[in-house]
Amino acid sequence: MNTHGTPETKLYTYLLIVGAYLALVLILLRIIPRFAILMALVGVIVGLGVLMALVRQKWTSKKEERKASNSFDGRIQLRLVECRQKEEQFRSEVEEVRNSIKTLQDDLDRSNKADETEQERARELIKEFQAEFNLRHTKAAFFADCVTKLEELLARHQLHQSITARRRELEELRKTNFDDEARIEETRYHLEQDTTQLDTIAELSKGISVSFKAEQAEELRARLEKIRTSL
Repeated sequence: MNTHGTPETKLYTYLLIVGAYLALVLILLRIIPRFAILMALVGVIVGLGVLMALVRQKWTSKKEERKASNSFDGRIQLRLVECRQKEEQFRSEVEEVRNSIKTLQDDLDRSNKADETEQERARELIKEFQAEFNLRHTKAAFFADCVTKLEELLARHQLHQSITARRRELEELRKTNFDDEARIEETRYHLEQDTTQLDTIAELSKGISVSFKAEQAEELRARLEKIRTSL
């Protein structure tokens, strides 16, 4: 089922589905009464479930709107929407008044043979329309300025929120600095200890190797000396 579209379209679609389902139940009621009653019960249960889901969705949406309207940026967003709507409304009215003035001026220009009273009435009406044109143009400009100011205010607020969030991140990072320093110092100490032990083992190994070679040389010398004296 496609859930996209306006609320009116969704409601119309739901009503069509319900109507088709009821028609099917009525038809089956004449053919298979038990099955039709079962379908009716299932339809009632499903309908209640859908109704509860819609009510919950509506309630959640209203709750989120109230929460947004109570926050600073939410209030700014609402005012932005209102100011943009007002600006668009007055700019649209400006165009309507402009067209009315143009139409009336064209009619006046074509009415060369109209008496002076009618022409004066037309000019007076054009003057009144021109005043309304200027007024609505000023109103549109005012709400355009409001939109600009609100956008700047919203940008400043977002910057403030970003600074606050980044400051919290920085504080969290700095909390670990002392622990990291202690861990680095501990690692350095163990590294020095391991290096010292490795150097000691290397010296001992070298000494053993030298000692072993010296003993061998002494034994060899003794054997040679024995051979020499026996000659």
